[in-house]
Amino acid sequence: MKDFRNKVAAITGAGSGMGRCLAIQLAQAGCHVALSDCNEAGLAQTLADVQRAAPGVKATIARVDVSDRAAVYAWADAAVRDHGRVNLIFNNAGVALSSTVEGMSYDDLEWIIGINFWGVVHGTKAFLPHLKASGEGHVVNTSSVFGLFAQPGMGAYNASKYAVRG
Repeated sequence: MKDFRNKVAAITGAGSGMGRCLAIQLAQAGCHVALSDCNEAGLAQTLADVQRAAPGVKATIARVDVSDRAAVYAWADAAVRDHGRVNLIFNNAGVALSSTVEGMSYDDLEWIIGINFWGVVHGTKAFLPHLKASGEGHVVNTSSVFGLFAQPGMGAYNASKYAVRG
């Protein structure tokens, strides 16, 4: 895909950081955006930034926990309903956790894997039929340099990012 004009991109983790930057830059390139995050205040700020940067672009927001499969599927369907189609999914949502394996609880491990790995799986599977139907669809999964090499004290994060890279 060489031209983003009049395409539709769905972006997870759009309430801050890379997700917000992606939303603004895609909108400035003429791409309509369906944005999601758990951080509603951050998501509202991203929407305002997108509307200011690219007033003619349609932007929608939804509070979505990407570790919740049903919520991601519902958002995918809503994005297509609101925008007519989706051409790109940016599985960008992610969290970090610094802990030794010994110091980490199972709840911590399930939380980070739920967002960083299962969020990517849910986003890919939920949007894939819509991307295929668009005739020109792409999946972009955000990993990390820690999907290439491991950093001490970041075992769960490293594992989740290696999984995304795989």
